[in-house]
Amino acid sequence: MNSKLGNILMLLGGGGFVAATVWWISFFYEILGNDFQLARECFYWTTDLCSLKVPAALFSDIPAYDPRLLWLGAAMFVLGMLLRIFSGHRH
Repeated sequence: MNSKLGNILMLLGGGGFVAATVWWISFFYEILGNDFQLARECFYWTTDLCSLKVPAALFSDIPAYDPRLLWLGAAMFVLGMLLRIFSGHRH
């Protein structure tokens, strides 16, 4: 049971990471164009510069990126991995 839950959490966490990446690229590409890499620290953290995205989101069709999805996905993945490692069933 724990290994199945671990697998599910790892899949959800990986999906959250992919979704966060797509969201980050989509949002900042729309705002900054080809220079979206300037916002690379906004992918994992919100700095003063990154907080300027909120007013910029008013001009975007995409909601302002929030790095909490990235961290939630990472936490779910790690929790799932730990469940898999420490579950009693070895295959």
